[in-house]
Amino acid sequence: MAEQYDNVGNKYEQFKSSAPLPIPERHTFLKLVGDLHGQRALDLACGAGYYTRLLKQQGAETVVGVDISPEMVALARQREQEHRQGIQFQVSDAARLSHLGDFDVVTAIYLLNYARTRDELLGMCRGAHTNLVDGGRFIAFTIEPAFDLAKSNWAKYGFEVRSESLEGERHVAQARFLTDPPADIEYCRWSAATYEWAMTQAGFRQLEWRHFEIPPEAIQRFGADFWKEYQENPLLVVLSGRK
Repeated sequence: MAEQYDNVGNKYEQFKSSAPLPIPERHTFLKLVGDLHGQRALDLACGAGYYTRLLKQQGAETVVGVDISPEMVALARQREQEHRQGIQFQVSDAARLSHLGDFDVVTAIYLLNYARTRDELLGMCRGAHTNLVDGGRFIAFTIEPAFDLAKSNWAKYGFEVRSESLEGERHVAQARFLTDPPADIEYCRWSAATYEWAMTQAGFRQLEWRHFEIPPEAIQRFGADFWKEYQENPLLVVLSGRK
């Protein structure tokens, strides 16, 4: 995963600012995290810090971003130098995460879908759990277990799923950010039962699945028909739980 995103680098930021797909993603993220004034937030798989900065903008008192990719963390630190918000960024493997502090909320925007094994998935969930206060929230964006590539490849939203192959108990997908030039990545699509097993084994309770919400401005901009595939065959989903 580190090598993938070392190569993606700035293209991921380009994707966030130009493709339709991140519009419902951002809207849903802000709605779920809510007002964070006085709270501490940890962002796992922070990349160049796009959502980490949103946590700070939502009022979080302390914000830490963690990513396995040195290149992405370097970009995040560069953004912090350019516009200082007091965010800390560090390189670390979320599947083997130590106790960094006691946080009120831990976010993981497309982390769990990079777990290659059940043990790695469990390690990611345990890392989040270890860094939460009692009652703290874990909010993870990941790949919808029921996604059906035969129905659509999602290219119209700026992210193309090119192929999937069943390997063991999970599908391995080859996909592409449709940036200029395109950036290829590989991820895993795990079953809902496996995700819930990992979350429960890590100690989480009150598990909840929900799909992204398309904001009115996105419907006005692109039209309702444009989002039909997005809603009928969702690729992305939110899984959350409490410590």
